Amino acid sequence: MSTPNMVPNADEIEREIEAEFREDVLQAIDTVAVIASNLRAGATEPEAAVVGLRAAVRTLNAQAPTGVLPTVRLVLRRLDEYVGPLETLTEATLSDIEAFASRLEDALDGHLDGADATARMVRELPLKRTFDIDFEVVIPRPVEVLLILRDRVGAHLIERELAACGLRSTCVRVPFDAFEQVFRTRPDLIIAGQEIGEMTGVDLACAFAAMPHTRDIPFALLTSYEMGHPALRDLPPRAGLLKKGPSFGDDLAQALSRFDIL
Repeated sequence: MSTPNMVPNADEIEREIEAEFREDVLQAIDTVAVIASNLRAGATEPEAAVVGLRAAVRTLNAQAPTGVLPTVRLVLRRLDEYVGPLETLTEATLSDIEAFASRLEDALDGHLDGADATARMVRELPLKRTFDIDFEVVIPRPVEVLLILRDRVGAHLIERELAACGLRSTCVRVPFDAFEQVFRTRPDLIIAGQEIGEMTGVDLACAFAAMPHTRDIPFALLTSYEMGHPALRDLPPRAGLLKKGPSFGDDLAQALSRFDIL
């Protein structure tokens, strides 16, 4: 804490912000433990429990400060994605949520620091269970796909296609946030829409292709344009093209095969 009558410097402010965020995350971990205990004891209904859990996770994720505890923020974001669509809690989903809470503890303790540890961790997190897919038949694979799309419905459809192939995915809707995600998780494939706000998918393709840390990560552009369209003039030659419409499934399969993901 800063002494009276003194203006705290930037480092002190950052330490205070991190300490408050740590306390909030620990409280969220405790909330998961309490909900799990109450559910297993029959003291609360699973539908009501998931509503409370979703609200707590979503609020914490929305208020997570940038610049501190990046791995914690990453796990928290994935937990928010997992819990968001759930309508109830089963023993399977509850066990998954406890696994997320355990990873949050590991991240708080610094056990997941470093690019390799972070990339490995996201590929081991529980798969989202919002798709009607039998994972006894479709074997999940440690493959991470990052979607950069504004259209929630379109993103959901693509995530389902990927899940049917046993691939895990996460979606970023603000293109600037994608840079942190890519640098920290090193996805096996990036799929970006062409129209995503202040920049285009071609802009992202060029940026990732230009940076040594990301230039080897496969990139595919989702667009309604045909190859040769002026808007795609600067698309790097290595990038794949996924056409919106009935050919999307075939285009995706070709891209996964071309990049040696399937």
